[in-house]
Amino acid sequence: LRRAVVSPVVGTLRRAVVSPVVGTLRRAVVLQSASAETEIDFETQVLPILQNSCFRCHSAPKADADGTITRPKGGVQLDSVKGIEASLHGAVIIPSEPEDSLLYQRITLPEGETGIMPPAEEDAPLAEKQTDLIRKWIEAGADYGNWKGIQQPPYPPSQGGGLVTETQRSGFPITMPPVTSLAFSLDGKSVVASSQAGLHVYDWPTLNLQRRIEVKARNVHHLAFSPSGDRVAVGGGNPATEGTVEIFSWPAGKSLRVLRGHRDSVMAVAWRNASSLASASLDRRVLLWDLRTGKPTQDLKGHSRGVSSLCFLKDDETLVSTGIDRNVRVWNVTTGALIRSLNNHTMPVHALALRPGDIGMPLIASASDDRTVRLWQPTIGRMVKFARLNAATLNVAWLNDGSRIVATCVDGRICIIDPDTVSVIDEIDALDGWIYALTVHPTDGSLVVGGLNGQVKRITPFQR
Repeated sequence: LRRAVVSPVVGTLRRAVVSPVVGTLRRAVVLQSASAETEIDFETQVLPILQNSCFRCHSAPKADADGTITRPKGGVQLDSVKGIEASLHGAVIIPSEPEDSLLYQRITLPEGETGIMPPAEEDAPLAEKQTDLIRKWIEAGADYGNWKGIQQPPYPPSQGGGLVTETQRSGFPITMPPVTSLAFSLDGKSVVASSQAGLHVYDWPTLNLQRRIEVKARNVHHLAFSPSGDRVAVGGGNPATEGTVEIFSWPAGKSLRVLRGHRDSVMAVAWRNASSLASASLDRRVLLWDLRTGKPTQDLKGHSRGVSSLCFLKDDETLVSTGIDRNVRVWNVTTGALIRSLNNHTMPVHALALRPGDIGMPLIASASDDRTVRLWQPTIGRMVKFARLNAATLNVAWLNDGSRIVATCVDGRICIIDPDTVSVIDEIDALDGWIYALTVHPTDGSLVVGGLNGQVKRITPFQR
């Protein structure tokens, strides 16, 4: 009788009292299990994909038995954390930003597209399951766990103040990081190159190394001289952490100020005038700085991905920006207003260049992974024409008289383009590998290009 009468009540009470606790515990267990299921382990899940599909071309430099040095293709080293962080402007893998990470961009290109990784001649494209896994891992912060990879330094420091190239020490080839930017001093007597090794100053025209200037940023992406030539702005930073612009005096090379405000690496700087400049970052923002106070006066937001290049028009009021989102955007920097967006490019855009002189309306050239150099009239929002090249373009500049456009490509070539007909009138084999950096001498029209392993080379168009 007691069991018959009491147990239903006790059972009900027990369920009423205990079940919420049990439910809470069960939910906690389920949530913990779900979290464990979604957590991605780099060494067991992501690393095997890289080992099978990427390492054969993107491993640390090594010397073969005959002394031949094999370097990572395209300057991208994936077999160590240090190598990944040192490769290609620090943008190969950007924690929490898969869409801005070069690795993810390349592995998700359409099959048959130029630049897809792995290349069609090397291996089949990654499966969607594999690219999704890499995307989720990057979104979660790109945690490598305990994995460090090969411990050979990817880019050993220079010795005795000079560039070290193609030599061996302890059985390993010693290489230098890629040159990311080049600029002539206004008097044309020096050319400055930036890389993760800092700033290297070369004599012109001998290109003998004069000195090295230390930079505070871990990665250095761009440099630009002030309008009067008495200062140099250097953009860089630490990926997914901080972007900085360091101002140096010239020719002394003394660090004057560091501008801090970006949340990711600064990819480009452009001087507006002696007291103001703009900086573009992988954090998708463009900041306008007052150099008298060291504070930003405008925060231009509109790009959906990282911003790679900037260009002021001669009115000093109009700024043109571009980047990974393929858009060319035109801004009024006084009001901070976005005037227009131009979206004709079909792949990320790397560089902008304003035609010199005062002929007609302002004309800007842009260089993109879509293998085109496009010409724009930003004041009216019009793409005028474009030149199609045989390889993705990384940089672009104009000759001093505005008669020709110069574009550098991933195949190590320079293309000379007639802006009127947009035809390629000359191609120059310049460097071994990608040409990231390009500058034009202020008076004699000579070119200087920079690329992998610290290569810096003089090119004289039409006189080769």
